[in-house]
Amino acid sequence: MAKRKQLILAFLLSGTIASVLYTAFHMSYTNSTQNTSSLDNVATQISTHNAVTKAQSKSTQWVKTKNKSETKKKSKNKVPPTRMRSKSTPKVRPKLRGYVMPESPLQFSDIEDNFISQNELAFEKMPNISLFARMPATTKYKKRYFCILLRSISLFWAVDFGPLVLVLDDESKEDHKLGDKLLKNQQLIPINIKIKYEKLPKDKSVLSFAGSPKSPNYNRQLWSSFFNDLYVDTKIIAWMDTDSTLITPVTTFDIFDGKKIRVIGQDKFSIGWVRSWGITTELALGLPQVADFMVYFPVFIWTDTYRNCREFILKRFKTTNFETAFKQIYHTGHANFISPVSVVLSYAWYFERDRYDWHFELLDDLKTYNKRLPEKYKLTEEYTRPFYLTALHATYDGNYMKQGYCLTYQVTGDRVKGCNKFENTSHTPLFDFGYGPYTYCLGKEKERICKTLLAKHYTFVAKHYASGKRKRPNIAHLKTIESLAQKIGNVTCSEMKYTADIFKGVQQGSILSS
Repeated sequence: MAKRKQLILAFLLSGTIASVLYTAFHMSYTNSTQNTSSLDNVATQISTHNAVTKAQSKSTQWVKTKNKSETKKKSKNKVPPTRMRSKSTPKVRPKLRGYVMPESPLQFSDIEDNFISQNELAFEKMPNISLFARMPATTKYKKRYFCILLRSISLFWAVDFGPLVLVLDDESKEDHKLGDKLLKNQQLIPINIKIKYEKLPKDKSVLSFAGSPKSPNYNRQLWSSFFNDLYVDTKIIAWMDTDSTLITPVTTFDIFDGKKIRVIGQDKFSIGWVRSWGITTELALGLPQVADFMVYFPVFIWTDTYRNCREFILKRFKTTNFETAFKQIYHTGHANFISPVSVVLSYAWYFERDRYDWHFELLDDLKTYNKRLPEKYKLTEEYTRPFYLTALHATYDGNYMKQGYCLTYQVTGDRVKGCNKFENTSHTPLFDFGYGPYTYCLGKEKERICKTLLAKHYTFVAKHYASGKRKRPNIAHLKTIESLAQKIGNVTCSEMKYTADIFKGVQQGSILSS
């Protein structure tokens, strides 16, 4: 125990030192660019830009807009100087885990806590959503698609929410073959699938350039992520990585607070690659990255936010060609990484904050964290409320997916053979964001709030299935997906260690009691 405490202390101290260095560097950078593209000057563009985005958002009944008048000032949008990647950037994710909330039975008596909004959207009234994934038809990604993403979607995604949109490479014959086969076998897949194809950028150097920190194929996914809106016809996009897996049924409560979409951000700036993302995000927006948003799935975003963010970047770089802007952001001459989701959601914080319900987990106190943000855009206490995820990277899964399946049957009134281990648990892994340390549920009050949220989640799970509009998870779908993986993708799911038979011993429909 003493050794573990020493390790945790060492980890926290290393993060503190890194944060101090990053803050000092950030202040130096801000001062050096004060006369060209300072934060205050860039922030004055909000009036004009908000007028456009708010006019666009009036077309949807889901957004409440506010009329504000701000003075427009001239601003020089010169590209900030590049910054060297920190030599201390870790090459692997820290393995040390943080606080783990103890399991306990779901306490449904607490679900009306005034901490939680009572204005959730009804299942039948919510806008359609596109579950969104981008990949090439290589063996690696086909395994991810079938064995991780599609398996979990078949259990936990509501068909009535909307389709799965899969974007493939247009120039690849293999991608077209895969797309055609998926559509021909649509009737066997328990979710509607739409196939789209993306062309290569006209300028091939956008993806392949000297000093790139990533491969051209990986760069293509980064590039493509700024155009997700072009491939859907729904008002909301639920962004998924192909190696992310749903671990519990997704409900309206998980997506909305009233009519606002929930967003989760974390303070991970003690980690090297997150600091690197912060550099490119600030290059893109002229404003600091607000948090690490690459911490949960699905990432729900209003579809027009992508377009609005893209247009803002084009105006900032005074071009009509996004290839030109992207190269000035990402081709810095140094090995800086980029996180498109952090760019898009940082944009949303500065320009569309009222459209989203924000939840930030901070390692620093609020006053310290706010030093990195412009005056008008600092966080307040209300934004530090906890919230949970419904999917995570499959490498972190363990038995979380099985637990979600078993609890779904329990809260809908049945006990299933093979689920004894998970009876009367509260599914605390929904607060497991992959790597620590964590503060979200630390302490008696926050722990109570977290468990209240989990009870609320499974209350909505029960409501959804009781409505008759949604069928309970069926593990027979897993075998169907595995069969299609071999038939369509020529891949075998059992080869991947984290998609082994985690449902061993569980028998679909084998009800012990009702």
